[in-house]
Amino acid sequence: MAEDVVGSRVAELRAECVEQAHKDRVRREFWRVTHALLGLPAAVLAGVSGATGLSSADARIPAAVLALVSGGLTAAIAFLKPDVHQRAAHARRRAYLALEVEARFALTQAASRDEPVPLALYRDLLERRRMIIAGQADELVQQIEVGRASADAGPGE
Repeated sequence: MAEDVVGSRVAELRAECVEQAHKDRVRREFWRVTHALLGLPAAVLAGVSGATGLSSADARIPAAVLALVSGGLTAAIAFLKPDVHQRAAHARRRAYLALEVEARFALTQAASRDEPVPLALYRDLLERRRMIIAGQADELVQQIEVGRASADAGPGE
């Protein structure tokens, strides 16, 4: 049998999906830690500044400084939106893992039939990758899950 060029491309795509999923796991963790490192001190400093300001008239200046630092951290959270980045990285990771499973299945199916991977299937996988890159990861995961559910139901059901 001739070399399966499309199959080798699908294998490369599968490897890329594994790599991208790993990168998005690292990104998600980065944004989770960033959110905690900004949010926890902001909350603590807000509480401490309020308690300091109420404790005595002489403590107004330190309380104001603590309140300013807390406000700055809160503004940083609002500006950076680490929770949004964290959710996006998680969605991309899920989509890349789903795409990797689809590519692995295509390779396994082609090998079990001793046939090359169809070019149309490779195009479909590339379109799914394009959707992930375009920020449509949630839609892609939903499409794959719906497709899998209809395939599990069988033709007569």
